[in-house]
Amino acid sequence: MTERVPTLQMHKSGEIRMTLLAVESSVALARNLVRYALSNWGYSRSLVDDSVLVMSEITTNAAVVARGHHIRIRIATHNGAPLLECWDPVPELPLPRDADADAESGRGLAIIAAYAKDNGVRSSATGTGKIIWALMPPA
Repeated sequence: MTERVPTLQMHKSGEIRMTLLAVESSVALARNLVRYALSNWGYSRSLVDDSVLVMSEITTNAAVVARGHHIRIRIATHNGAPLLECWDPVPELPLPRDADADAESGRGLAIIAAYAKDNGVRSSATGTGKIIWALMPPA
């Protein structure tokens, strides 16, 4: 039996959820979905661009640590601000690293913190994995 991925759910509240395979190409899908959703919800171009960057960092981390498994992204609003989330099945929490200037990885959490109003990691309600989230500045 072949499992279908990606799976997109659009809720009446404006919330969007998508299940993706944790592979590099899924990061582009997540970025495009954020751009589509936030643009259609009327957010400014600069906030959309910043949110795309943040979701890219969040989903890149999930695609690396959960390679070959499923990840789930969620795009919603909270008090008028974009809320970006990504669940992955790996329970280990990401740790900030000091990246060299020429390093190709290790800056994701710092980038998220620089652009988001607030961000963090929480355990999944199912008890499996974690959710990395970022609340962007309000419009």
